[in-house]
Amino acid sequence: MIKLFLRFFIGMILLIVVASVLQSSIIYQKSDENTNAWIKNTYGGVGYAAKIIASLDGKEREAAILEAEKSFGYDINLVSTSINEYTWYLNYLSLGEPRYVTYTHVAVLIDGGANALVFGPVYVWSSPSRTIYIVATLAYVLLSIVVIGFLIRPIAIQFQSIARGAVAISSGDFSARITGPAARYGDSAVTAFNLMADRTEKLLKGKVELLQMVSHEIRTPLSRIHFAVELFESAPTPELQSQRIAEIIDAADDLDRLVNDLLKYVRSGESGVEKEPVNIADLMFDIDRVINTSGKSISVEVESDAVVQCDRVLLKSAIVNLVGNASRFAKEEISISSTREGDSLLIHVDDDGPGIAEKDREGIFEPFSRLEDPGGGHKNGTGLGLAIVRRCVENCGGKVDATQSPMGGARFTLQLTLLQE
Repeated sequence: MIKLFLRFFIGMILLIVVASVLQSSIIYQKSDENTNAWIKNTYGGVGYAAKIIASLDGKEREAAILEAEKSFGYDINLVSTSINEYTWYLNYLSLGEPRYVTYTHVAVLIDGGANALVFGPVYVWSSPSRTIYIVATLAYVLLSIVVIGFLIRPIAIQFQSIARGAVAISSGDFSARITGPAARYGDSAVTAFNLMADRTEKLLKGKVELLQMVSHEIRTPLSRIHFAVELFESAPTPELQSQRIAEIIDAADDLDRLVNDLLKYVRSGESGVEKEPVNIADLMFDIDRVINTSGKSISVEVESDAVVQCDRVLLKSAIVNLVGNASRFAKEEISISSTREGDSLLIHVDDDGPGIAEKDREGIFEPFSRLEDPGGGHKNGTGLGLAIVRRCVENCGGKVDATQSPMGGARFTLQLTLLQE
């Protein structure tokens, strides 16, 4: 939109200049007669004629005056400066130099100041007629209307396109975008609207998909609870009843974990992230006090002076989730380390477990994504842990990926921007 307004501003300046020139050419145009007379009067015609006439006497002077009248096209009178009416010429005029003595007459002193030649009435500048003023004004207004309409048309097209797009989106058509003439100008307003529409469409599609997956995921533990309740009612012995109760409690725990992970997932994507300088060594000290590695050994080697700009709670949640995930699959060891790479800090979480196949390394960050466990040695989680990690890290301005660990298992790497001193 800034480009269009700048174009409009420059166009208005050019309009004012062009319209002023047009109006001036209409109002202040000079006829050939006025132009010729003005040149003669101003640039020496009168002075030269007065010099010739002053050099003559008697009839020759009279003949020269008549000839000059024919040449100039107006009267030339010889007057005496001794007459009261013309005595002031002596104080006002200089000998031999023409000068206006009235609005329509030019006088030149000759004969040592005894006489003066009075030329006139000469052609003078006359004010334009009312018709010329009206024509000039109409031309100015018409030109202004055409130019302003031409300049404002792209702005109007963009506003109309944005309005139509907003109405379409509010009516449920989330695929609506600004295209055609409005998009050809490459303006930031159109780009921002289309980006907003893309973001809105992706968010809504993601929410619909998430709701569908949530309904499916919640239905599983609920079905287990209902089934266990039915079996409990028909259990013939106290031992079987106790077994059914344990199954109900286990299903309820799964449901509770699912609800908690859903809340974490939703909160990890909320706006209003408060970024602050976070010292990684201090953060790892806090994490070490709350993580449960299920009896696996864990080593932590991070740079003591590494500071990143992020949300402390989100980053802590991401690392805790990764360590918890590693503790489920690690055989004996878990490692947390950090390295610098340019302006970025890489935080690695490694384990010596079975690892992750290369084809699955991207999909595991999707909500409710679970890897197959052929051996059946690990209990499936809610499938939200790694999705929460990715959201937390992305809201901190970083990214996360999965690779092969030097320890033989999986390596999860968080890439965050270092805070420079």
